[in-house]
Amino acid sequence: MTPDTTAAAPPGTHLIEVTFKGNRREFFTWAFPHPPALRTPVIVDADRGEDLGVVNATGELAAIRRSGTAHGKASPSPLRPALRAATADDIAKGATLREDEDNVRRRAIEKVRAQGLDMKVSDTEWQWDRKKLTIYFTAEKRVDFRQLVRRL
Repeated sequence: MTPDTTAAAPPGTHLIEVTFKGNRREFFTWAFPHPPALRTPVIVDADRGEDLGVVNATGELAAIRRSGTAHGKASPSPLRPALRAATADDIAKGATLREDEDNVRRRAIEKVRAQGLDMKVSDTEWQWDRKKLTIYFTAEKRVDFRQLVRRL
């Protein structure tokens, strides 16, 4: 059975699945004549600004994945657009952000220890345009980290 790809993306656009750091995936529209090749770095209109990701699927495969995965069913409607293919400068900026994330993670760990919180900082992720920083953590029990957020 072939999925209804017309419902997946507006006419004249292509549906693409994009992968981000940490294997986070999301669906976007690509409003250019030809869909991007797999593994093409792209700049997308993300949650709170622009972000850099890599094309994971296009067309019919993306439509199948969108209809059958949790991250597909939770996609906003209408989908946000992929803005363009990433340039060499964009990719270099992304690499610089990944390096900075290690520094941020170490500083966050220091602050967690200084406050004696029973939690582990596992990763950090800057959005490509630096408008959003996500800090991932784990804890065995519920932790009140409001003071930590203020200090970070």
